[in-house]
Amino acid sequence: MNDIYQMIEGVFPNTEILLIYYGGSIAYGLDDESSDKDITVVLAGFKGTIHLYIGTYDFFVFSKEEFIKRQKFDETVIPYYKQASDSLLGFKDNAHYIAPSFEIEINELLGLIDKTFIVNHLSAVIEYTKTRFVSNSISKTHYHVFRVRGMLDHYEKTGKYELVVEEPWYSKMMAFKKNWDNEIAKNYLEEIKEQLVYLENYRNEMMKSGLG
Repeated sequence: MNDIYQMIEGVFPNTEILLIYYGGSIAYGLDDESSDKDITVVLAGFKGTIHLYIGTYDFFVFSKEEFIKRQKFDETVIPYYKQASDSLLGFKDNAHYIAPSFEIEINELLGLIDKTFIVNHLSAVIEYTKTRFVSNSISKTHYHVFRVRGMLDHYEKTGKYELVVEEPWYSKMMAFKKNWDNEIAKNYLEEIKEQLVYLENYRNEMMKSGLG
């Protein structure tokens, strides 16, 4: 990870690195030889958010303020970023650097993983997936519908919202993820749409309970 730290220092001089952790497929435990290496970076002395590729890495760089806004589902943050907020659930396994000055705030953000977080995360996933359906009927990102569906089953069993995908959703997710760009993916489209409705109804029921 030292090379990544040095790479970030070189690209973003005059900033302080607060946090580096793996997101995306690595955080979700779905990575293979073809997966991108998504890395979330939080900087002090930086403004806004930027997404860039450097070598084999796919960096999502946030200012401290924007990262906190994402985790709190601030309305100014676009769904594309908010739907990935659950990657922080894998922080303990995937964090490679955290500045001591940022530890208190990270622990506070991890303490926000409650029912309101679930409602907001579901809303972000729903909104982002719907926009992807408008622009492209088949998108690799649709696998997240199965992923989150499996997480909800795990939540129902354990009371914990974790990056654990119960069967049969894990197998469906992996099959779609590996075949999203061929004919096999079409066999999953109707079910993805059905499960998107399930996510929306689940979210709505939680909101009726005054939790969102």
